[in-house]
Amino acid sequence: MKTTVVRWVLPTLFLLVLPFNCNANNALMAFLNRSFDEVPKPKRLWVNKEKQSYIKKLFNPSQIKLSYRYWQKDNKTVWVLDEIGKERNITTGIIVENDKIKSVEIIKYRESRGGQVQSKRFTNQYQNKTMKSKFSKEIDSISGATLSVNAINKQVALALYLNTLRQ
Repeated sequence: MKTTVVRWVLPTLFLLVLPFNCNANNALMAFLNRSFDEVPKPKRLWVNKEKQSYIKKLFNPSQIKLSYRYWQKDNKTVWVLDEIGKERNITTGIIVENDKIKSVEIIKYRESRGGQVQSKRFTNQYQNKTMKSKFSKEIDSISGATLSVNAINKQVALALYLNTLRQ
């Protein structure tokens, strides 16, 4: 019985899970390729306890990390961040150039509702926003997607803050 499970069930589960992971990685690579002529090597920003505490207090993200991965070329930095909307992670790519938001793109949206935040019409609102921007007042909310909008606001604000730390 055990050999049957190992021989048939585990490989089948692996094949069922693999496409989900590949789709997320493919979407990430496609985003990076659109963001840069030639994708630079990823870098890592390590965040000490003091900065983690500040991040938690200021942005209240669903998860505090020890480090954040980013890509940088000249004055352009790309951050890929996850934040929980209502129940699931929303993976967002954020391009910061010269301390302003150049572009925001939802790389992987996993919620069952609120998918309107993926539209260019919504994400274009973030262009040219800075650390001084008041997202709750400057970004139009979407009826039925309030938690997703809040999650993306957190991600964009966090990307701008992290961008100041790497300098």
